[in-house]
Amino acid sequence: MPTLGKPQLVETESAWGAPSKRIFEELCQERIAILSALGFYEQRGLPIPDPDSDVTREEHEELNPIAGALICAAEAARTMPDAVLIASLDKVQAEPTSFCARKLPAEVEWAMACHYRRADENLATHWRDVWGDQLGDIEKPAESNIQKAALAAIESIQADRKRGRRPNPANQILADRLGNIFRGSGQRIVRNHLPTMRYGELTSVEVGPFYDFLNLVLKPLQRYLSENRLPPVTLASIVRYATEGSPAT
Repeated sequence: MPTLGKPQLVETESAWGAPSKRIFEELCQERIAILSALGFYEQRGLPIPDPDSDVTREEHEELNPIAGALICAAEAARTMPDAVLIASLDKVQAEPTSFCARKLPAEVEWAMACHYRRADENLATHWRDVWGDQLGDIEKPAESNIQKAALAAIESIQADRKRGRRPNPANQILADRLGNIFRGSGQRIVRNHLPTMRYGELTSVEVGPFYDFLNLVLKPLQRYLSENRLPPVTLASIVRYATEGSPAT
C-alpha cells in the first residue's frame, strides 16, 4: 500500500542560507575532536590547542569541506518524497484557490508546470502561467486548469512510483564526501562489529575510527534535520555505502 504523506504547501528554508552558518559554527565547537580524528595536529607536528583558543586559518580550511558535505546532505534531505508531493498536489486539486504562484514548494510548482494546459495543447506549453513572473504569453490560471494540472501530475507520479521506501539521498552524499575526507587522512574505512547484549539478546554494534568520526561530525546535521522534521541520516547506511565504494585491498 502506498505511503500516505502530509501536504506541504510552503517552501522550507534552504540549507545554504542561515543553517549553513550554524552548522559550521557547531563544527568549530567540536573542531579539536574532529581534527584529531583525522590526524590533523599529529601529521603537522602541532600541539593540541586550548579549547578556548580561536579557530586558525588552517583549521578553518580543514573544516570547510566537512561543512560542505553536511550542507549538501541537508539540502538533499529537503527533497520532497513522492507521498508528500502527491498529498500536496491533491490538496491543490481539491482547493484550487490555495494555489499561489511562487509560494508553493518548488517541487509542487514544477510538477504543476510540467502538466499544465489551458485547453488541448501539449502539456507544459504554457508553463509560464504557473510560475507567473516570466516574460511572454502569460494568463492567470483558471481554477479548472489548476485542478486538471494537479490531477495529471498525481497520475504521472503514481505511474512511475516504485514499491518500497526511497533511500535517503543524504546518506550516499555523506558516504562519498566524508568517506573521501577520511581516506585523505591516510586511514582506511572498514566495518567492524562489536558483540553486545541489548534487551536480553545478543546483537552487534558498528564500531571503528570512521564510525567514531561520523558520530562527531554528524551532530549539527542531525540537529538540523530533527528541527525541520526531516528524516535523519543513518550511520550504518553511510558506513555501508562508504565501504562498498572502497577499493578492494
